[in-house]
Amino acid sequence: MRFLIQFSLLLLLFVSQSLSAASVWQVSKGDKTFYLAGTVHLLSESDFPLPKAYDTAFNASSKLLFETDLGAMTQPQGMMQLMSQNTFAPGQSLQQVLSPEVYAKLKAEAEKRQWPLTSLEQFKPAFASMTMSVLELQRLGAAGTGVDMHYWQLGQQQNKTLAGLETLDEHLGVLNAMNQLDANLVISSTLNDLDKLEAMLGEMKAAWVKGDVAQLEALFLKDLQQYPELEAILLTDRNHAWMNTLTTLQQNNVMVLVGALHLAGKDGLLKLLADQGYQLTQMTE
Repeated sequence: MRFLIQFSLLLLLFVSQSLSAASVWQVSKGDKTFYLAGTVHLLSESDFPLPKAYDTAFNASSKLLFETDLGAMTQPQGMMQLMSQNTFAPGQSLQQVLSPEVYAKLKAEAEKRQWPLTSLEQFKPAFASMTMSVLELQRLGAAGTGVDMHYWQLGQQQNKTLAGLETLDEHLGVLNAMNQLDANLVISSTLNDLDKLEAMLGEMKAAWVKGDVAQLEALFLKDLQQYPELEAILLTDRNHAWMNTLTTLQQNNVMVLVGALHLAGKDGLLKLLADQGYQLTQMTE
């Protein structure tokens, strides 16, 4: 089940320097225009510079909207909130919510990969899954600054207005909801997919760099759609909630940056915006 790895990555992808379409759209209706950019939250140094369409949208925008307030998310208080909500209370551990078979597999994988099992056991299932994925990405050299943080930092330097589509509590609520799912399913699926991660990156890279949302849908969304509850938590509910903000933007030239998979499918932002009468123009480098 690729969706659990995808949840942690939200698409870590390659950047081509050839002239082609990018995962950036100019969105217009009447006299209002904004830019919608599909992002990846973690990248390697070799993935920069990004396709030129990203800088074009950034330079034309005075306001940036991210999935959440990254400033609050990365401040000590935000990090403490993240950890407190995703760490078991004293006396509890991940082992207690896993079957003996799944725990044995986790233990064996931790020994093989030299993971700190004692620390990992303190995390609730979804956060443990994300941590394992990030550890593997670090091994692959693909866990550096991503598109979102890159432009958040540039936006701060240029005094642009920065905001989130979700509050910090709403954003952390996604992980909270994931933690309520079957722990054995979450952990075993992640462990099963770790060895496939490097190969999966190649598929994701090719689709993202040219803004091929149909390919992203085929690679990841169809798998996710087998689990409607999870799809709602990760994508559908959030996309529809974000539309309330996107359709009421009062100023021109806002750049909206969201994980690339939020663009795909019948409940993706591209389809939802088109249904509301917006004109979508995919940008090139």
